[in-house]
Amino acid sequence: EGHVHKGRGPVATLLVQEGTLRTSQIVVVGEKIGRIRAMMTDGGTSVKEAGPSTPVEILGLDGVPQPGDELRVANDLDDARSLAAHRRERRRAAEVSPQGKVSLQDLFSRISAGEQKELKLIIKADLQGSVEAVAGALTALSTPKVRVSVISSGVGAVTESDVEFATASEAIIIGFGVRPDTNALKAARAMDVDIRTYSIIYEAVDEVKRSEEHTSELQSLE
Repeated sequence: EGHVHKGRGPVATLLVQEGTLRTSQIVVVGEKIGRIRAMMTDGGTSVKEAGPSTPVEILGLDGVPQPGDELRVANDLDDARSLAAHRRERRRAAEVSPQGKVSLQDLFSRISAGEQKELKLIIKADLQGSVEAVAGALTALSTPKVRVSVISSGVGAVTESDVEFATASEAIIIGFGVRPDTNALKAARAMDVDIRTYSIIYEAVDEVKRSEEHTSELQSLE
């Protein structure tokens, strides 16, 4: 969450999910960037760092972020500007693209009709190793007729930004060991984006494989 405080400027309230956030770090929050010049706990105590599950307020951003925006620590200001610009492009693409249904069945229907040759996936997982394992297992399902590709992946809950990117890219979202946050669920319902969550890799593989086989059967009938 964010607001403007008279005398302190833009203030962002956040919950650290992983790693340690420190003052002086350059961060990107949604489309806003800045260097953390001060950090306070919810009780108003000034701190220099905050670990996982710690709610804090930070000062130093160049604007007020939107509720639910993700924070990322950047290596330098150039990296921060680049990431912020990328997020702006994704948002604009989502705003101007048709808000058609993006589901596993719908995408395979398009493939069956010859309108599409690629199944695009966005993968979020609880661990980087899980991301790599799921991505490897699913992309291995590619066939001469259907190419399965991972266009984005990361560690952490499924976010609203992931949903917007899925809409703009006509992709589905696979969550392994994680679930969508509240804003992501609202956005997914509004944009008809398919978010599928699993705790066992073979369940994800089997579901994609079944849809793929069903598409092949339809093509054979035609």
